[in-house]
Amino acid sequence: MSRIISRTVKGKKYYYLEESFKQCQKWVKESVYLGPEKPDNTRLLPAFEELKKKCKKKEHVVLVPPLTEFISNQRAAKLQKAAENKKEFLKKLTKSQREEFVRRERITFITDSNAIEGSSLTYSETSRILEQEKQIKKYEKRNIIITGLDREEQEALNLKACLDRYDKYMKINQKISQKIILQLHYILLEKISGYEQYQGIYRPVKVYIRGSTHEFPLPQEVPGLMKKLIQWLADNEKLMHPVELAAKFHTKFTGIHPFADGNGRMARLLMNYILQQKEFPFTNIPLKRRQAYMRTQAAGNKKNYKPFAKFLSEEVIKQHLGEHKKPSTLR
Repeated sequence: MSRIISRTVKGKKYYYLEESFKQCQKWVKESVYLGPEKPDNTRLLPAFEELKKKCKKKEHVVLVPPLTEFISNQRAAKLQKAAENKKEFLKKLTKSQREEFVRRERITFITDSNAIEGSSLTYSETSRILEQEKQIKKYEKRNIIITGLDREEQEALNLKACLDRYDKYMKINQKISQKIILQLHYILLEKISGYEQYQGIYRPVKVYIRGSTHEFPLPQEVPGLMKKLIQWLADNEKLMHPVELAAKFHTKFTGIHPFADGNGRMARLLMNYILQQKEFPFTNIPLKRRQAYMRTQAAGNKKNYKPFAKFLSEEVIKQHLGEHKKPSTLR
């Protein structure tokens, strides 16, 4: 993995970006000189690009960028293989099989993501309500009121609508911004009784998590913190492993808790957006791992980002490195 190292010559310290790797049973080092001062990201980025080119000439691919803390070369190789495995699997499917696979993947995500927040809907119940989506929209266009639709069903429809908008952003490779985050949140809280005034805006109220003593930032601090988070993402996206980047963004986001409701669902949505923009697979947080997941977020509230980086990398490997169902079973 690439890393910043220092060497002392005649009492003076000099910095280098270095990568060590095995070639023909021997360890080889490639390095790029950074200067007498520890580099900022502006200096580090071109140095990292130069290092990758040097290593490529020796037929070595650099998998771990220098600002990565918690993903080793070995784990990065597994993550890369998982990403490639998912791509190859999808390529083997026909168009209709691929659409069906993605549909099921999204239903699982919607079911589990809402269930983590307390929804009781099962996969089959979520699937049923989503199948009625087109009919519901037709009625709404004719100003016909749909009765009997409860909050949990509306939340499922809303998260599906968020994913539809997400796909549009993905197609044009739109960078995450405060505008996108607020637009997605507006959709997430659509028609949720009691939260209409909080749709698509940063929270104007204090928030607490039941059973936790953690104090989240004050409402007036949120806009500035979100601006810093977006800048952090831009500064680090090419210098940190994508899975760690997505994990840290998720945990920093939930630590700010920018909305009155929907923070966890938004964090999981944006986490996946980062993964997919960097060509890593869409990854669910399974409901069965809710307790372990919540512990990683509690650690994140104390600025400990390692647990969730490890958790997410494990899920990416587990969900996408193993065997998928054969295409014939998806017909």
